[in-house]
Amino acid sequence: MFERYLSALQYTGNQPVNIDDLKEFRSLVSWLEDQKIRHYTIENRESLKQIGTVDVWEAAYDKYKLDVGLPYELVTRQEQLTWLLLHAVRLEYSDNVDIYRPLSGARKVEEQKKSNAPEVKSTNPFDSLDFTNAQFEEGARKLADRLGIAYHPDHLVSLRAAGRVIHDCLNKETLKEPLIAGQPFVLGVDSKRNGTTSTTTPAGKPPHTDVEREVEKAAQILRLLQIQNMRSMQTTINETIVAVQNVTADPKTDSALGKVGV
Repeated sequence: MFERYLSALQYTGNQPVNIDDLKEFRSLVSWLEDQKIRHYTIENRESLKQIGTVDVWEAAYDKYKLDVGLPYELVTRQEQLTWLLLHAVRLEYSDNVDIYRPLSGARKVEEQKKSNAPEVKSTNPFDSLDFTNAQFEEGARKLADRLGIAYHPDHLVSLRAAGRVIHDCLNKETLKEPLIAGQPFVLGVDSKRNGTTSTTTPAGKPPHTDVEREVEKAAQILRLLQIQNMRSMQTTINETIVAVQNVTADPKTDSALGKVGV
């Protein structure tokens, strides 16, 4: 968690630091004050160095937080240690400005070089599209409506569904197939909505309950999905057969690999 700060401060202790270990936490705070922050004189740092004496160290640490200006809103060890590390980094930089300034200047020059570099524009029109634009969202929904795709609040989901419909149903091979004749079967149509009271149950049996109707609708949907899966699998099998036939019908040999005799 504090590896970058400790690396910048050239900390030589155990890493990563376990702030839940009181001994490691006290040792790091004492090292920061003694080597980097140096808010106290050498004599006044002795209390923070008494890591093994709990009462002495806790009292010295409470006083140290006030003296060094640590904000009182920071109550957890992680928050307090982060502030102390950043404070130590600031002091380290201010003490060695001449050393670190060229590094910052060199980095700024590199950034300016990158900004002045010629911009390579992509020829792909899709790279310049704003997929969150309102016009793009409206166009995606209109395309879904044109293809008969159900409405979805996320226009990107509708766009993916449209792409799948175009790929599966509007490719060249599919368009060559003759259209299927017949009347479409509408799922979920109740006979009562059509103004009739007739049922399809055999004679002598009671009419279907609402639960049975819903189960029957679900079964019909599952059958249709199974037919679609079987059709997709058959298409894949046919494509595989054609690919194998193309390979076996035009064999290629390498005479350099052949051997005559034994």
